[in-house]
Amino acid sequence: MKRILLTLNLFPLLLIGQNIPKMGNDTLLEVAAWNVEWFGDAANGPKDKTLQFNNVKMVLERTDMDVWGVTEMSNTTSFTNLTNALPQYASVNSTISQTQKMCLFYKKSMFNFINSEQILTSSNYDFASRPPLMVTLATKGDSLQIVDTMYFIVVHLKANTGTTADELESYNRRKRAADAIKTYIESSLKNRKYFILGDWNDRLDLSIHNNSDPSPFKQLLDAKYNFISKPLSDAGKRSYFDGGFIDHIMISPRIDSFYMKQSAGVFDNIGTYIADYSNTTSDHYPIFGKFLFNKKVYVKPIDTIPDDTIKTGIKVINENNAVKVYPNPFTSILNITSGTTTNQNTLFVYNQIGQLLYSYTIDKPFVSIDTEGWEKGLYHLRMDNTYYKVAKE
Repeated sequence: MKRILLTLNLFPLLLIGQNIPKMGNDTLLEVAAWNVEWFGDAANGPKDKTLQFNNVKMVLERTDMDVWGVTEMSNTTSFTNLTNALPQYASVNSTISQTQKMCLFYKKSMFNFINSEQILTSSNYDFASRPPLMVTLATKGDSLQIVDTMYFIVVHLKANTGTTADELESYNRRKRAADAIKTYIESSLKNRKYFILGDWNDRLDLSIHNNSDPSPFKQLLDAKYNFISKPLSDAGKRSYFDGGFIDHIMISPRIDSFYMKQSAGVFDNIGTYIADYSNTTSDHYPIFGKFLFNKKVYVKPIDTIPDDTIKTGIKVINENNAVKVYPNPFTSILNITSGTTTNQNTLFVYNQIGQLLYSYTIDKPFVSIDTEGWEKGLYHLRMDNTYYKVAKE
């Protein structure tokens, strides 16, 4: 009888993990970050590494997010085994010697791999020997074979540990690391679509260093970079089990218009689905955000056709300077001048999320389009493999 009762008591626990909710959406891009606490390291973190492995696999598999920035990937064999256990994902691991590595998992059905590299290695000390991992991906193109390039930067900044003096130095290292990130994105990723995600190891309001110093990321906040995790932090949520919201996702200005407002979340009720979560799986909760990219019929927003720095696997767009679109911005009339071109062409008009709104036949060198019915905002035009970005006031 005791054996029967034991079986009955275990059965609900098996079902709990299976009930982890699907958070992914078939028409949105979901980006998530998660510190998996010494994943695979026998000497640190959760004791039962097989249980930790199965729980992490179950979360990635069942939540069905498109991209995961994962930190504290601490065993190469465990990383390989996790990748093999998730056939819907491809993955990239850090090449650093530090045990706690950063890695990226992404949906094979949505992205093609372009490149990966460790960036900001000159600031190795400030990043606690974990310089960021940057993975460049190209979306799988639409029927026009046009792709969009995105940069995912996974970070794991210096933790707040040690003596009082050590904690102050850790705070300053996080601040200098943030300075390095700001310089890099403004010099190397200007006008690109990037996500900076992972364990930043500090808050966005007041630092965990002493709960009174400004956030070490104040320079990024002052520059109006969008941490989609900030409203969660402001609301008193926590991403770290012992308190504080220290995991974040920061997006580039080019991503702002695609962010689905108020979609950022933290999976802080994960303990409902995984028994003794903080001891068996991780001391951090997954965080995520959702973006308006159509995954089923992907039509790219035109403003991020890659430049000459990246060409592998990407169609090089012919820029036809003979065609002029004006005025820009416009109010009620948009003029198209095609020079001496007399061949019939079609002008396609897309909104910011890549949806085709209008099409017009252009069969003479000059035409004016009545835009009275268009809403105010940004539009992308395509004609004869040439792309334009215009705004209606």
